Amino acid sequence: MAVLFGVVSRRYVRAAGALVLAAAIAPFGASGIARGSNDQAGAPGPSGAPGPSAALSSTAPSRGTGSPQPLPATRDGPVPTDLQPALADAARNYPLPYLDHCHVEQNGRSSPTASCLYGDLASSTTIVLFGDSHALSWFPAVLQVANSRGWRLQVLTMSACSPADIPNWNANYGRVSTECTAWRNRTLKLIETEKPAIVLVGGTRGFATMGSTGAILVGEARTRAWQAGMKRTLDRLVGAAATVIVIADVPLSTQDPPACLAAHPTSVLACATPVSAAVNTTWRAVEEGEAAASLARFVDPTSWVCPSRPCPAVIGHVLVLRNSGHLTAVFAATLGSRLNAAITAVTR
Repeated sequence: MAVLFGVVSRRYVRAAGALVLAAAIAPFGASGIARGSNDQAGAPGPSGAPGPSAALSSTAPSRGTGSPQPLPATRDGPVPTDLQPALADAARNYPLPYLDHCHVEQNGRSSPTASCLYGDLASSTTIVLFGDSHALSWFPAVLQVANSRGWRLQVLTMSACSPADIPNWNANYGRVSTECTAWRNRTLKLIETEKPAIVLVGGTRGFATMGSTGAILVGEARTRAWQAGMKRTLDRLVGAAATVIVIADVPLSTQDPPACLAAHPTSVLACATPVSAAVNTTWRAVEEGEAAASLARFVDPTSWVCPSRPCPAVIGHVLVLRNSGHLTAVFAATLGSRLNAAITAVTR
């Protein structure tokens, strides 16, 4: 049985919605973190990044001068002794819907042990988190937003299934995932029926898709296929929800951070990733362009995840990624206030 970390006891989250008992909350609050073995920015500290800064490349925009300012250098130091999550637990530091079996697996199956509704269950305002496992990584932050605003949160995510309306090639199966296509269609119909106030959409840039000839697409052909498919998806969502927000994919790591840090306990810098390898500014522009084309809003969390150069594996005392591309649930929980502010900014 996994241990819930930083989560209000389920009887309060599900039955009372917004009721929060202080004694039941760990330091990160009602963060929606599940840490266990049965499922797949913080403040400055002694190691890792010195603090937040705007980042899309190795330089950040200047305020007032118009000239770019270089990102601060990532500080080196030993792996914090109080690192959260601990390296031994990092690979299993999942958001709560994994534990609830609300996240649909690649085979299209799920056996939820809960309603897959979170936050204030009695609220008249529903928001939806939609996409693949990269979208689900945002759950702890989104749950904080829902709790703070008295909203009900519905989680609709599936592993290895792009939100874009494309034939999703699954390398594990060696074929197009018909399970993904069927799940996406059902989910979009559900959203169209429920008409939520906000849909937050996210997905990995590491998808694969097939063209009409049966070949795996690469380069510009792959990008064009995603653009067309994402336009179809976003158009449906914009027609169903009051507000649709695309969350850009996060900076990646070129290695497995927990394994790297375990191998380099005296140097967190050894496990940092060059900004040029972690951040794909071209793809970020594609994501933003498709959001704009469908009149959706756009949130770019790049500077939250990579505030210094090279992109740190540890910020303060918190591990950023549990593998090459998924936020740890603990780190995602530190981003709740930033996401809340970003949602406010794009919905004014």
